[in-house]
Amino acid sequence: MNDKLVSVIIPVYNVEKYLKQCVDSVLQQTYQNIEVILVDDCSKDDTYEIMCEYAKKDSRVRAVKNVINCGAGHSRNVGIDLSTGEYVTFVDSDDYLELDTYSSVNDAIKLNNSPDIIRFDQNSFLDLGRVKVSLNFFTNNVYNGKTGVLVPSKEQRYVSLETPGVCNKVFKRELIGDTRFVEGIKWEDYPFCTFLLAKANEVVFVKKGGYNYRHSLKSCNTTLGDVKRPSHRMLEIYDCCDILSDEYKEAGIFDEYESALRSNQKIHSLQRVRDVMFSKAYPHEEKKDIINALLNLTEVKYGKVFTDPIYKTFKKVSKKTKCLIVNN
Repeated sequence: MNDKLVSVIIPVYNVEKYLKQCVDSVLQQTYQNIEVILVDDCSKDDTYEIMCEYAKKDSRVRAVKNVINCGAGHSRNVGIDLSTGEYVTFVDSDDYLELDTYSSVNDAIKLNNSPDIIRFDQNSFLDLGRVKVSLNFFTNNVYNGKTGVLVPSKEQRYVSLETPGVCNKVFKRELIGDTRFVEGIKWEDYPFCTFLLAKANEVVFVKKGGYNYRHSLKSCNTTLGDVKRPSHRMLEIYDCCDILSDEYKEAGIFDEYESALRSNQKIHSLQRVRDVMFSKAYPHEEKKDIINALLNLTEVKYGKVFTDPIYKTFKKVSKKTKCLIVNN
């Protein structure tokens, strides 16, 4: 079986500090049959110039630039439309990969007859210059070290509990089809990823390699940024949840996945409650009012929360910071 071409899509914006580490970690992979599509979202620093340097040096790299600033969702969609690989994956431009990641992915593709999704570990860290602090408690890792292949339709709580980030997953281009990221909204990877997880025939877990996700205290677009400075944009999680419902309905899988979907929507809505809870941006009484309003909104839209069995599993796993054990 020939090695599959993997399209690596990297949306970039004002990341001159980290871009070389990111791109080098992709180009220096032990697996070399890749194309790299860098999409600049009108950066104001030297990001685009760095991109062009890579494109001149390596024929696998393509550098493109948006006409106007449109956000990561649009840049990822541009990358999908330009991609030619049988498999597609995404990397955020301030993160980096272990160098054997795509080699492990390719082995999994060969051994499992071209599955729809291949998943590898994600390590989260806070970069404090010379010190890196692990933040893996932010990553609800469902991998138990034993699971090799999982069929989502037979393990629906996996779809509910899997971290909906796209960067630690490689997707078959055929699975993506016409699906695109929602543009102009936060958490755009949530409906995209969770919808594809439900559609997938199989998800294969690989043990080698890994994705290193950098958290920043300065960025308002990260989990830590939301905790530090919650804003009205946190309500966009409900837009994402509703978009996900519509996608399930259009694909004809809503009835099959309704219970798991509702659990998933409750979990992700209440993570915004968590952001408010840990934030120091609000006085105590105002914080209570916001939390109660978000709880009520979540229950009105998606049903009772604290009696939900999958939500209980999520809380148990999160509290112990252990992996959810899924069926082999």
